[in-house]
Amino acid sequence: MKALREEHEDVVLLESAEGPRPLAEYSFLAFDPRAVIEVGHDSVTRVYVEGQLVEELEGDPLEHLKALTKPVLPQQVTPRLAGGAIGFVSYDAAFVWNECEVSRRDSGFPLMRFGIFEKVVVVDHVTGTAYLCNLGDSGRVDGLERALREAANSDGLELGDPGCEVVGHGSDRDRFLRAVEEAKDHIARGDVFQVVISRRVELRVTGDLLGFYAALRRINPSPYMYLLRLGDVELAGSSPEMLVRVEGRRVTTFPIAGTRRRERDPVAEEISDAQLLSDEKELAEHVMLVDLARNDLGMVSVPGSVNVAELMRLVKYSHVKHLVSRVEGTLREGLGPLDAFVSVFPAGTVTGAPKLRAMEIIDELEPDPRGPYAGAVGYISFNGCADFAIAIRTLFRKGDIAFVQAGAGIVWDSDPEREYLETEAKLMALLEAAKGAMRG
Repeated sequence: MKALREEHEDVVLLESAEGPRPLAEYSFLAFDPRAVIEVGHDSVTRVYVEGQLVEELEGDPLEHLKALTKPVLPQQVTPRLAGGAIGFVSYDAAFVWNECEVSRRDSGFPLMRFGIFEKVVVVDHVTGTAYLCNLGDSGRVDGLERALREAANSDGLELGDPGCEVVGHGSDRDRFLRAVEEAKDHIARGDVFQVVISRRVELRVTGDLLGFYAALRRINPSPYMYLLRLGDVELAGSSPEMLVRVEGRRVTTFPIAGTRRRERDPVAEEISDAQLLSDEKELAEHVMLVDLARNDLGMVSVPGSVNVAELMRLVKYSHVKHLVSRVEGTLREGLGPLDAFVSVFPAGTVTGAPKLRAMEIIDELEPDPRGPYAGAVGYISFNGCADFAIAIRTLFRKGDIAFVQAGAGIVWDSDPEREYLETEAKLMALLEAAKGAMRG
């Protein structure tokens, strides 16, 4: 991995390090994209080849991305990702296709950036095998054999020296507490049922993010881990939450709502589990967000096909545990992965409900535009499959400036201090990874 990052500007690692089998079946390593597609805050789609701007496209960015990811491979004989578009979509991109009264501030990050990758190393965790998909020029295969050997055992991927210095700039606790109170005022007036308010910790990062990613992978393994570098933007994350997956005509989303910090003492952990599973506030919030997910998928699914396949399962990670549900539907004919993506983006679990009004309140109460935080990281494969995680539990970097961010769902009876502590628990793994990278 270290050697590939030294040789290639654009390298993406998508790992499933931990989690239930439906979420943690494959890992992918891609590099040397044919092109990089970027959408700026002016909504213009720009195409770069080997770092040079070759085309600017007006019009709907999603239509341009659809054209570039038109299925050309059969799903029956290829893995979920067999080449395609891999990248991220910023939370702020939702304002392009949703009518919201928001300030549309520039976060400094693009609204979208995807590499069009033709060379992908695939690790199948079910069969324990690794193999290469190469759809490009067979002469351009430098480094592929080495990548395949490294990926054959994902635990043995060379992550390199930490090389990462992280210095926290702190965060404004009082501002967050005031924002929670103002959010509760909106709820009391009937503007929304719930709104997710987040807080940011800014960091100064020098060196390679491999060290940070290695520490995060050790501290907080998850079904959706990623180390993504496309141009001057890097994301290193460990997201527990799927935004949407498309396989054939099946479309799936996994809403997460209801969070507790893990306890070290087994007895205390058992008590905490029981408290979470019986917490009326958490359960009501979760059901509301499951209903929102059902409504979102209903916009693109065959009528009557949307169902809740799993409801409020307790899933544990290193620092926190969540209540998780699974909602599925059958995608209507004539629609594809990006239509499914738009139907659920951004996730109700990072906005609140009703979604559009919650987004307006977030814009009013949070001091900075979210940028890629609470957006999505994932891929659209050349075989028609797609898989996106919500971009949470992630470090976002552009140049030497970086940040981490976490939110809490606010309802009418929320305790501001408790919500602050929830964001602390969610940030803990990221900040520990930063410290671990500094220690080496």
